[in-house]
Amino acid sequence: MKRQRESNSSVASSSRSVKRAKSVQACTNCKKHKTRCEILDGLDQKVIRCHRCKVLEVDCSYQDMDRSIFDSHLPAKEPESHIGTKESRQEKELEIHAGYTGKPTPANAPGSSNASLPTDMYPNRPHQIWDFIHDPQESLDWSAPLQAMGELMKQTLGSSGAPHHPTPTVFNDSLNNILSSDQILQLTSIFERNYSPWLNYNPIREAHSPLLDLVQCTIASRHLDGATRSLVAPRLQALTADSVAKMIFQPRRSETLEAIQCLLILSLWAPVCGVEEDDRDGRLLVASAVSMAHNMRLNEAPQEATRLRKRRAEGDPVSDQDLLDAMNKTRLWIFLTNVESLICLGSGRNPLSKRTATYLTLFPLSSNLPADSASGRDLRLRLLAELFDIVEAGCAIRLQSLSEADVNSWYEGFSHVLTNLGRVTRIILPLSVVSDFDEFYFQSLNIFVRTCRALVLYQASSSVRQYYFRSGTDDPFWFKHIRPHGINILIQWGKETMSVAESILVVFLELDVQLLGTAPDYTFNMIAFAATYIIGCRVLVIRSFGIDIPGSGDKLITKSIEKLNACAYSPDSAPRKTAILISSMQARWESNLASFHQNQRKQGSSPSNNPFALMGVIPADRSVHSSSPASDVSQLSSMYTPPSISPANISPVPQPSHEIPFLPMFGQENVETAGGGNSNRFDFGLFADVAFWNDLFGDSTVYPNTSYVGVQ
Repeated sequence: MKRQRESNSSVASSSRSVKRAKSVQACTNCKKHKTRCEILDGLDQKVIRCHRCKVLEVDCSYQDMDRSIFDSHLPAKEPESHIGTKESRQEKELEIHAGYTGKPTPANAPGSSNASLPTDMYPNRPHQIWDFIHDPQESLDWSAPLQAMGELMKQTLGSSGAPHHPTPTVFNDSLNNILSSDQILQLTSIFERNYSPWLNYNPIREAHSPLLDLVQCTIASRHLDGATRSLVAPRLQALTADSVAKMIFQPRRSETLEAIQCLLILSLWAPVCGVEEDDRDGRLLVASAVSMAHNMRLNEAPQEATRLRKRRAEGDPVSDQDLLDAMNKTRLWIFLTNVESLICLGSGRNPLSKRTATYLTLFPLSSNLPADSASGRDLRLRLLAELFDIVEAGCAIRLQSLSEADVNSWYEGFSHVLTNLGRVTRIILPLSVVSDFDEFYFQSLNIFVRTCRALVLYQASSSVRQYYFRSGTDDPFWFKHIRPHGINILIQWGKETMSVAESILVVFLELDVQLLGTAPDYTFNMIAFAATYIIGCRVLVIRSFGIDIPGSGDKLITKSIEKLNACAYSPDSAPRKTAILISSMQARWESNLASFHQNQRKQGSSPSNNPFALMGVIPADRSVHSSSPASDVSQLSSMYTPPSISPANISPVPQPSHEIPFLPMFGQENVETAGGGNSNRFDFGLFADVAFWNDLFGDSTVYPNTSYVGVQ
């Protein structure tokens, strides 16, 4: 019995994200600076290091300790098959989400990386649109799709990439030792010209800003020729990592506007000389910047600027310099909140920094276009802040129950959010064609606003789908029960999501390829999400209904891959990683399409012989066992009753208990497997979304498909 208890305990512990056990002392660095010390990677890592030291690329005292010390506290990650119950799998899915440790991270925790999750975070399943992606451990959290894209990029590259060895720091190294004065001037000029416009404010420089120069040169070094970059970029990265470690481990000494700006810039753009993604946590950098900003009371800058403006309007003497300083600090604070909102977008996290409505009056909208680049940056700063406020409100909406009042409240919440997004979209859309400057950066806003709309629409259907899954009342017609004011709204929003995803790629393809590679790295997670969503829809629909969704999907994906490769400045840049991921997803789509056409040729083109072409109802008391696929088809055809299975004729009421929906695209062996060996048992956990996707993409009035029986 004791051995059994130990075994059960081991299984339970493996389903949780690993933390440093209390009996193991914090590492020397974390203990010295009184910060959280956690080991999140278990025994799978070659060298034991705490998460903080690993991210900062500094030596950790754990790496010199006897590995056996951690054996009883850090069990190696076990495969999914070792976790036996549905409940334990769901628990694992909740807790492995971005290193979630099972306990919320306090907002004021030193170096908090915003890792605490909402208390009502749902399990990962079901998201059948992503089933074509191979995820054996079910580690991807599809309620956080942009973060899932980042994880997929790591997996895609990790399978073929060479191991990365951090470049050792040169003792007393400095920017002047690495680059000549002319090279420093060249790289800082490149940064000011190509990267500063993304910040939407002019960086605040003190009398001498060597740290800011270092960070700008590190980011801009991707523009150097390959030979020069291979020599200087690793040293720049090592020096930058060492400087960042000092900023985070010694925050009181480093609390300057320069340090905050450096951390924010590094959170937007990763070095491009081979840094491992696991060793870089943009959220940690942003969280450190937020902590510094609060300590410096930077969050009070908008109120101070408003107060000074009011005093001046009332006739009180206010110096121009005081007002300018207050406005510059306000811009920096809004920029900080925008960066954190961007990195939290689609990640399941809530930003620590908060904007007040003051920025709406400090940067008001006008019927007149911005007259210069500075006012144009203020406009983009305000529009992004407003955009993120809206989408964060939308992603917080949950369906509480199926009561009419709660469904209507859920609908009105999303409708209000979508209306506000439409208002911001209307302002953003024409800016790139009517402005005489910064056309590229105004046009790029369309990617952000469309991605936000796609995420809100995605959240709408996801929140309903997860409600059914969580409540244990799963239903194949779950989407038809949600009819606020009698509207089948999920079908409308589902079709719009596909359209918005395609529009994201259209905007992306219209952007200047020469400047596209300078976009913040997280922007390419958005491109990956849009492309993968389109591919996922196509795979699911052709698997389920034998329909290849009409449109320009293949061309959009192919041209997007080409453009990503064209705008990449180095092999390990964000555009190149995104191109590799989308290429992998497209290859899976092409494989599914080839299999479909092969099956068509084998079965013949006649609807009566095409297993993809049938959808009907099998009475629960009738067996479909047969010795050949042909007899399966014959049985199903005989049970089909015209006139049509058009979505318009499907009752919003679920099928009676004696009838079970059947998806004949699966062979008999698949049906038996899905039903646990009983072909009459339908696993709603696997196929509950079939009717939804049929209504979404299988409408014969929109997509004529004579391969369906009964459709003339």
